[in-house]
Amino acid sequence: MKSAAIILLVLVLAAGGCLGYALFNTDLHVVGKSLEVLPAAQRTAEFDALKTAVQRQSLLGTVLKTGEIGAAEDYTYYIYTLRLENKCLIPAEMVELQIAPMDSDVLFYCDTGETVIPAGETRDVWCVLLTRGTPHAVREIYITYYLWGHSQEVKYTYDAFR
Repeated sequence: MKSAAIILLVLVLAAGGCLGYALFNTDLHVVGKSLEVLPAAQRTAEFDALKTAVQRQSLLGTVLKTGEIGAAEDYTYYIYTLRLENKCLIPAEMVELQIAPMDSDVLFYCDTGETVIPAGETRDVWCVLLTRGTPHAVREIYITYYLWGHSQEVKYTYDAFR
């Protein structure tokens, strides 16, 4: 009888430890992996495709400025890559990035596939920002995802000088 009580106590402590770990590790760990800054004139085909998609209102992304988009020489691409680590015991589902815009930002788009990060794994995700001119690259990026069907959000400030 005493050994059964000890075994049950150990099982309850193990289950409580797992539950506590799951409750306190529900955030994704975010690390800024890389930032590429490219003049839009280097990628004119992509720029023209984006311009056409905005005119047709068919862009798979977020348009931040209404109106005509000018010549490619006036714009710059910022390609942000983040490394997301899921330390939770369940998968992070429907991971999505959103950039808090500045005045010069025109549009942004991210990977359109459904991103799922299994428990204990790491994934790299990216987001492309098209901006007018060459402002500084510091941006706040919001990462939203679902755990157990509940929405979660992490705010990350991407600063290339960190």
